Amino acid sequence: MNKIFTIAQAVCLLGFATVKAQNAYQVGDKWVNLDSYTNIDSAQTPESDFKKTSKYATRFKVVNLLGTLPAKGTYKDRPFRVIDDNHIGYKISAGSREIVVQTNPEEDKLDNVPGNHFLFDVPDGIIEVQRFEGEMGYKITRYDEWAKVKYKQKIDHTHVVEKNGTEFKQPYMAYFMHTDRFMVFNSMASRDIHQTIVVDLKDGKTNPVGATVCGLVRSDNEMSFDGYVIRDEQGKNLNVKMKKGSWVLKEPNVTKVVAETIISDSVFVMARYYKGAGGITLSAFSAKTGKVLWTGEVKQSAGAPAMVFLSMYKNQLLMEAEQSGGNYLEAFDMTTGKRVYSSL
Repeated sequence: MNKIFTIAQAVCLLGFATVKAQNAYQVGDKWVNLDSYTNIDSAQTPESDFKKTSKYATRFKVVNLLGTLPAKGTYKDRPFRVIDDNHIGYKISAGSREIVVQTNPEEDKLDNVPGNHFLFDVPDGIIEVQRFEGEMGYKITRYDEWAKVKYKQKIDHTHVVEKNGTEFKQPYMAYFMHTDRFMVFNSMASRDIHQTIVVDLKDGKTNPVGATVCGLVRSDNEMSFDGYVIRDEQGKNLNVKMKKGSWVLKEPNVTKVVAETIISDSVFVMARYYKGAGGITLSAFSAKTGKVLWTGEVKQSAGAPAMVFLSMYKNQLLMEAEQSGGNYLEAFDMTTGKRVYSSL
């Protein structure tokens, strides 16, 4: 097949190294070569990168409710987008006329919170998430390529409590994250209710977990979960429960902690960060016993991370932090925890 001779190809012919998409990692508006940890020349910017082509791609699709929400998705080459609170649109082809679908015919009011309406694509459809006011809860809908509804599922997020003879609507459940197969809601917003609900995005069935999950242990294929990191607020612990082993980790600031994890063979790595506070703790443990193997030499930023992403490239651990002042990337030796790169 003939290819158009691009400026990037011309640069390569003049002696610059070819940048493979799998080696290129995008951080903000810059690209980093993961083999050399040098910035990639703008003329060589690839169309896709590690965050889109590696097996960890679904980690980076998680919705950051403090930032930009995904209002678009593509399924079977058909682009979908959120139009407003009550409608989505899709096109049979990129250049065709948009078809408008009414997704909230009753025009029920959405909750006035960030992340009250978003959509994303999964291998077998488009997922729409709407958060309505109060006891109406979340509505999760999966559509096929013709915007035909395959299922609808409801998740409660608010309950009514009575105090001094007055009823109050108290939110307790919020979206946490998702993979291509599962979506997770948890009760991190509540001090009284400890619950997590896992939704199978293939059929909409729900699996309740009677605890507040603040971290997920993903399987090797990144699609399912091999375990959970659970808050124990009374004991000020994190309970790590997975197939390879279960153990307890002390965590004084347990009410605010969020855990991002990754597992490689028998090594379990956890990045702990705190909503609204600065600082990230990166540690590796024996997956079976919880014994600390190393603590990462994290170069701390002044800001508070809204999200932390862990992935691996060759024998190095990649950690990207997303915060209001701009994202940054750090890389660590998976064997020792020594920092080998920081974009700070």
